[in-house]
Amino acid sequence: MQSADVLIVGGGPAGMAAAAELARLGLSALLVEQRDQLGGAIYRRFAGAGDTPVNLPSHHRKHRDALAQGIAQAAARVLPMLQSVLIGVDGEGRFLIDSRPLGRVVGVRPKAVMLALGTVEQVLPREGWELPGVVTVGGMQVQLKETGEVPQGPILLAGNGPLLMALAAQLASAGNPPVAVLERGQPVVAALRHAGVAANALRSWPNVAEALSYGNRLLRARIPYRTGWAVESIRAVDKGLVVSSRHVGGLYREYLVRHVALHDGLQPNTTGLPTADGPGIVRIGDCREVLGAQAAVLDGRRGAQALARHLGRSVQPETQLDLAIARLRRTQQAVAQLFEAPPIVPTPDTVICRCEGLRRADFEQLQVAGSAHELRLVGRFGMGACQGRFCAQAVSELAHANGLEFNAAELNGDVLRWPMRPVSLAALANYTDLDALFLPTAN
Repeated sequence: MQSADVLIVGGGPAGMAAAAELARLGLSALLVEQRDQLGGAIYRRFAGAGDTPVNLPSHHRKHRDALAQGIAQAAARVLPMLQSVLIGVDGEGRFLIDSRPLGRVVGVRPKAVMLALGTVEQVLPREGWELPGVVTVGGMQVQLKETGEVPQGPILLAGNGPLLMALAAQLASAGNPPVAVLERGQPVVAALRHAGVAANALRSWPNVAEALSYGNRLLRARIPYRTGWAVESIRAVDKGLVVSSRHVGGLYREYLVRHVALHDGLQPNTTGLPTADGPGIVRIGDCREVLGAQAAVLDGRRGAQALARHLGRSVQPETQLDLAIARLRRTQQAVAQLFEAPPIVPTPDTVICRCEGLRRADFEQLQVAGSAHELRLVGRFGMGACQGRFCAQAVSELAHANGLEFNAAELNGDVLRWPMRPVSLAALANYTDLDALFLPTAN
């Protein structure tokens, strides 16, 4: 049996597009995805019978269906390996995949590798963000898509960026509109001040149409969309959560809710992976640059073509891919400018490292010289289960404010090591090479 030419890690839009493009170019691919179906977070399927109860905008449905069709047509050259995760690379260069359905670790030696790992959602520390009932906007959205179940009780959405409006509209359609959306930025004010930036943001009609549909849904559901408002603190009471918020102009308002969903942007998912592309290793989609699902599809195709050339195939680059991605990049940059918001300054009582329960006051009491390694050992910041994945940026900013200089990557374990995910000893003991398993052979 012949191993796959290319290992693709991540079955979202970028990974699916890359697999279909590689097949079109005559190459085989092993497509590893941690979920039980392809699509990633943006195209997450409903776990029950039928399609997701969350309505997708028409351009998302079009891209999702086209990707699914592309994978179906490439079935002879693409093997999806579902409910499986990359756990690392051994000393002999084998990429190790923990296959949960097989109950074993599988080793593969591909000719090239494509990393399509998507994004990591950012949430800035506020007092009470660690409390039960406080989740991320992306997490609540994925749960809604997959389970079809709407969180019960009053919901408040807060933070920064267009994803707040998207989830608000989806919750309204599902029957439980949020009591309010608190946006830290002031996009309307920014658009009036910077007409050129607003014009760039409006260049992508599908994105504009999507935003208008969400805005229309908020209006019909009478959901307050308040800009310039930031959550200062969240505290637990008998009836739920009391959220204290303040406007940039000084106004103060409290909400009594059962759920709070926070969101402060997205970053490429790079934890524990090589910091740069190398020969035969290519990052694609949002784990390379967060530009959205449409750009991820284009970038997946572009990356597949680049790898095909690396593997000796005669492939002419599609210049239209670069131009289209550049247009989407300008749109995303303009949107980011419109939603630009002031920073959140954690109070002494704010939990910074959720895994270890460490607060800002704990950090400021430390006696360290400035080394991230020393901070981990002495203060235990970044030593919890997430290994600094969610607190590194906040800790590095605190360090900078206290005269200590180090990069966030030094704290969050951005080093090459494995296992990158927990793996059972039984699965390791049951190790096998991929060649011993079924894989479609490229003709």
